[in-house]
Amino acid sequence: MKYLLKTENLKKYYGKKEVVKALDDVSLAIEEGKSLGLIGESGSGKSTLGRIISCLEKPTFGKISFMDQRIDNLSEKQFRSLRKDMQIIFQSSKGVFDPTYTIGDSIKEVLKNFEKLSEREYEERIDETLKSVGLDPDLKYRNVNQLSGGQCQRANIARALILRPKFVICDEPVSSLDYSIRKQILNLLNEIKEKYGITYLLITHDLSNVSYVCQAVAIMYKGKIVEYLDDTEKIGEKVIHPYSKILYASIPKANPHNRSIVYDKDNERVSELNQIIKGCSFWDRCEKCSEICKKNIPDLKEIYPGHKVACHLV
Repeated sequence: MKYLLKTENLKKYYGKKEVVKALDDVSLAIEEGKSLGLIGESGSGKSTLGRIISCLEKPTFGKISFMDQRIDNLSEKQFRSLRKDMQIIFQSSKGVFDPTYTIGDSIKEVLKNFEKLSEREYEERIDETLKSVGLDPDLKYRNVNQLSGGQCQRANIARALILRPKFVICDEPVSSLDYSIRKQILNLLNEIKEKYGITYLLITHDLSNVSYVCQAVAIMYKGKIVEYLDDTEKIGEKVIHPYSKILYASIPKANPHNRSIVYDKDNERVSELNQIIKGCSFWDRCEKCSEICKKNIPDLKEIYPGHKVACHLV
């Protein structure tokens, strides 16, 4: 089994007097060609994990390996040779483009940082990449404010693909788009994955996105992975962790009679990242909490082949 990316006991703490544990002992392994969906509510640590994996931030503790090379201890200059193979599709598609540049010039700037080509070859590569994401190459002469939301996100994807990377981190790639456009972009990500052999880390709070693009899923809560499945078919029927069940019960259903009220003891703010010092991070929201849950942190253990859960009750 070949892993494209691995994290080992990854931690990210902020603050000194009041420590916020944005990531707390996260170990993940992403197989080449097997895209992973990373889901959880806002504040669970998903985007922090994406930034640290991409070396935009340094971890407080732990290791990251990419293409069989450790990268968490590399400087930006040392990581540069690998940067071409790891790209990011950001949530804010307009924010990645300089409003004073044309779309073509913004994409060309990325390409020029890593490849020395003739001007004609630059233009040909840009045209080819824009076509691959369903855009007319003539849009390269426009700036970001002249594109629709869907066009802008396609250009954002083109910018990430121009270097033909092996691994792409998609940080909420459709959350800012109208619902009618979201499925188009998800289908596009699938087409690109098949065409170029790309592996994705799809960071999302929209649980319905995962099965479109990913073959495995990890569920995060308060900086920890609480459940992992290597199959994304009918995830809601397979999850076992109490938090995972609540998460999937919150998905809107067409039939009102099938909707359920999400249990949330004391109306806790999920975005609050401060960790409970002892025990399971979810014990104060769990209806089935026992004394061991308050005292001991549960390990992420395999309960079935390809299915891991961090829960004392399992």
